[in-house]
Amino acid sequence: MNVAAIVGGVLALVVIVAALLYLRRWRGAPQALGRSLRLVALGLALGIVVALLPDTVSDNGAATGYLLGVPVVAALLPLAADLTGRAVGATTALCTLVMLAWGLLLGLGDGVYVVVPALVLGAAAIASITPRRGLPVRERGDRPVDA
Repeated sequence: MNVAAIVGGVLALVVIVAALLYLRRWRGAPQALGRSLRLVALGLALGIVVALLPDTVSDNGAATGYLLGVPVVAALLPLAADLTGRAVGATTALCTLVMLAWGLLLGLGDGVYVVVPALVLGAAAIASITPRRGLPVRERGDRPVDA
């Protein structure tokens, strides 16, 4: 086990613990689970990127920036959308698909590790779906009256 894997694992654990503490504090808020899962996905993505960085640099050189940058950006965008409060579900779902596609595209190499934060981000997308409210219940006055 090299130093990068240890640093990546510690970084991922720190972000995951912070997400769980956030979830414990905001237990009653409906958006807390989705935000916590987005933080966990970011922690996993950062941990994996830091762990894969030395081997990826030695194998790919300058291409490392986009090979490992795409999962990090795909994990950061849903958090940015969550902080602004705009299109959180759509952004999370789109970034999940991008991260899954990127992991499958690079699946023969180290890309298979990117699938794990993509699955957590997918769970966050599902958790951020708000239930649609049905039509409002009508007053009793609209019932037909029996004669």
